[in-house]
This record gives sequence, C-alpha cells and structure tokens, in this order.
Amino acid sequence: MGLETVARSRIVTLTTDFGTADPYVAAMKGVILTACPSASIVDISHGVPPQDVLSGAVVLAEAAAYFPAGTLHVVVVDPGVGTGRGILIARFGEQHFLFPDNGVITLIAQRLPMKAIFSVRNARYLPAREPSRTFHGRDVFAPVAGLVLNGLDISRLGPQPDTYKLLDVPPVRQEPDRLIGSVIYVDRFGNLVSNIRQSQVCGCFPAMERVRVYCGGTEIGPLVGAYGFAEEGQPLALFNSMGAMEIAVNKGNAREVLGLDVGAEVIVADVK
Repeated sequence: MGLETVARSRIVTLTTDFGTADPYVAAMKGVILTACPSASIVDISHGVPPQDVLSGAVVLAEAAAYFPAGTLHVVVVDPGVGTGRGILIARFGEQHFLFPDNGVITLIAQRLPMKAIFSVRNARYLPAREPSRTFHGRDVFAPVAGLVLNGLDISRLGPQPDTYKLLDVPPVRQEPDRLIGSVIYVDRFGNLVSNIRQSQVCGCFPAMERVRVYCGGTEIGPLVGAYGFAEEGQPLALFNSMGAMEIAVNKGNAREVLGLDVGAEVIVADVK
C-alpha cells in the first residue's frame, strides 16, 4: 500500500486535548475541509487531559488499530507548540500519522513496524503566512493533512529525521511467579489501565485461578470476567476491551476509591 490509498480513502482522524467547548477543533476541521472537501473526518478523542502526552499515546494506539489501511491520523497533544520541537509524518503499518515529535507516537511505534518517517519542514508545502505560535493544529497540522489527503507523497514534506522522541514508559518486568507493571492511563470512569497485557499474563501463569492482583500496595484480588462479578463499590481486576490489565470498582471510580493514578505499581502474582 502506498500513499495513494490515503488519497482514495480520505479518512482522517483527530486526537487532541482541546476539549469540545472551544472553537479549536472546529477550526482544524474547517481548514481540512477547505483543502479537501471530500475528507471524512473522525474524532478519536478531544478529551485527552491537557498536555498529557502519555494519555494521548494510549488513546491513539488503542483506537488506530481499528481503522482501515490508508487512514491518516492527526495528533495534536502538543505542550511544546511554538518551540523548537519538530513535526513528523510517518507510516506505521498500513496507516499514516502526523504528530508532534514529543513521544505521543510511542505505543504506535511499539506495536507497528515503521515503514517511513519524514520531518515536516519543506517550506513549499507549509502555509505562506506565519503560523500562530499557540495553534499549530490549525495553521500547520490541518493544512498539511489536507495536502496528504489530496495525494501529496509524504516524502516531499521534508528529510528523514536522524531520530524521534519516545516516552520513557518502563516495560513490564517478569520475576519469578509475578509480573510488575504500572498504571499508564485512567479513563473517564476512573478505571486504572496498566501496561500489563492479557497475553503476558496468560503466557506466564498457567493456573489463572491462583493469580492475584495488587495495585499501589493494595491487594485487589483474583481476576474476574466482568465488572458485575464484584460487589457494588468493591475493587476488581480484569482484562479490559483493550487487552490490558485494568483495576476498576464496580459502579464506582477506582482512581478515587483507591487514591491511585498513573504511575501506580501493578503486580500480578501467582500465590501458589
């Protein structure tokens, strides 16, 4: 698949921390549609916590997997806007990503092969007028997205970078009879999503009935199959729809009940 698939599908997604109360998202969409009226714009999320690059990385990676080949994903979780941080466009797997070089691409890069990457620097394809120092989403990302949707080969946007930034997300550690990970995302329900994957747990513990989960030093208990298998208001551990180990509270908010957040240690142990 080449870039021509992007031009045929013209699917573009937006992932930002802009929220929906302000005009920022609409302005980006207006610029994209002006450049490419046939674009199909899909909102992945505009509820990423402000300046939270790791949350943006999680949201992007979990949603992008379900889009067709040729989709262009535009990511503007960009606390470094207006500084010297770069803007990159890349092909990972069969999809394209336009993003600030701040690590928001980390989980995509871990899960999909990188097939091409370029810095967005060629003045020929950048807006003639000086962009706002605080709104590159409207003045740089959106116009470039329009060009790509119309068929511009991404290699023309600039040179290949020597490197690109990845977040320092500690890997899951395997020790005798246990896995040690951490909470990397909290959803709107207050569920604590860890970096421990279901495949890792199933591969390490043949006797799942002996597995116990701990979070932030608190014993959560055995794995259950669904939220309703715990008493109302009680913490539980399960594999969520993203294939990740999650700590939740039935009809409650695990972040508030447990007083834990991103970075909390999560341990899955065999208590034989």
